[in-house]
Amino acid sequence: MNVSLRIALKYLFSKNKKSIINRINRFSIITLIISSASLLIVMSGFEGLKNFGMNLYEIFESDFTVIPEKGKKFSILDSQIKKIHASEGVLSISGVIEEKVFLSFKDKTHVAYLKGVSPSYIEVNPIDSLISNGNWIDHESNSIVLGKGLSQILGAGVNDYSSYLEVSVPKNKKLRFGETPMKSIFSSIGGIFQISKEFDDKFIFSSSEFARELLGLDQSSYSYLALKTQNDFSKKEIDLILNEIIPEKYIIKSRSDKNSAINRMVKIENLAVYLIFSLVIIISLFNLIGSLLMMFLDKSDELKTILSLGETPKNIQKIFLFIGLLISGLGSLSGIVIGSLILLLQNHFHFLYVPGTSIPYPVILTFKNILIVFFTVLILGSFTSVWATRGMKKPII
Repeated sequence: MNVSLRIALKYLFSKNKKSIINRINRFSIITLIISSASLLIVMSGFEGLKNFGMNLYEIFESDFTVIPEKGKKFSILDSQIKKIHASEGVLSISGVIEEKVFLSFKDKTHVAYLKGVSPSYIEVNPIDSLISNGNWIDHESNSIVLGKGLSQILGAGVNDYSSYLEVSVPKNKKLRFGETPMKSIFSSIGGIFQISKEFDDKFIFSSSEFARELLGLDQSSYSYLALKTQNDFSKKEIDLILNEIIPEKYIIKSRSDKNSAINRMVKIENLAVYLIFSLVIIISLFNLIGSLLMMFLDKSDELKTILSLGETPKNIQKIFLFIGLLISGLGSLSGIVIGSLILLLQNHFHFLYVPGTSIPYPVILTFKNILIVFFTVLILGSFTSVWATRGMKKPII
């Protein structure tokens, strides 16, 4: 073993528990443990939130969405939908009618977006798996499914027969004297879904027949087509299929197109958090500088003896460089172990929950994040040790 490394190990793991130097060393290691564990936990939390968000979008947003190039609706015949569904690579398809509506329940009102869907919709977007109360749409009745946020705003619950939910839209025609400007349909609440506040406060679902009756649409009118495809399908392949079947001009949007802004935001936030906690690590490394300087002063007499025995000033510097690296490495590894245990306990016992939901806070421990934390602490510790030991070639006389 290298002589400088052996001396560094002796100094770092000295059995003199009362030594103030040993206490400072332990404090330096503890601060690095806390910083490393915190960085790993936060990065794993962001990884979990990103994955959680993408999973929710996969449930709510289809692989591909086909919308009209102009206007809010386009005409697609059932025979055309069947042809698209029969095409290679298309697993499922559903026509969707979407419109802004006014909701009234007792004395409360709110604006929402209605999605009128066919029975095949849950094959494209399995949102029925997120029903927290009640059941998915009964296509034989006028029942609807509300987001949890909307149910709380309106004070409406599943099978609440004290009043009916009134769904209204403005009439698209000239009104005669005394005629009401709104067309309304009364419905019951069959179920409540819970995804996230962004969706729960905004959307309601009904059968496509309910939406057509409310909006006065014919059987071939849709706001968009939702498609579920094989994993390796591209927009170009979808376009080749649709181009032969749909005469109207359309625009194809993939899930990645719609979620690109969210992905960018998550990456920027992840980077910002990483930089903030790296700064915390740098601040905690000031303890390391003080620890090395104090140890150098404390061991001055021993270092004179070592020099007199033939060691070079460069090897004296290496002793404290090794001590700095050992403290950084121990702090980093211990922090990773403690952080990993906390993350595993969260995954198993669910101490924390996503605010406003009964969903456990998602955390994902990845080998990539472990390496990032380890090398971040080690590299910053190395630079700190080199800087702190640059003048430690000779003991103070």
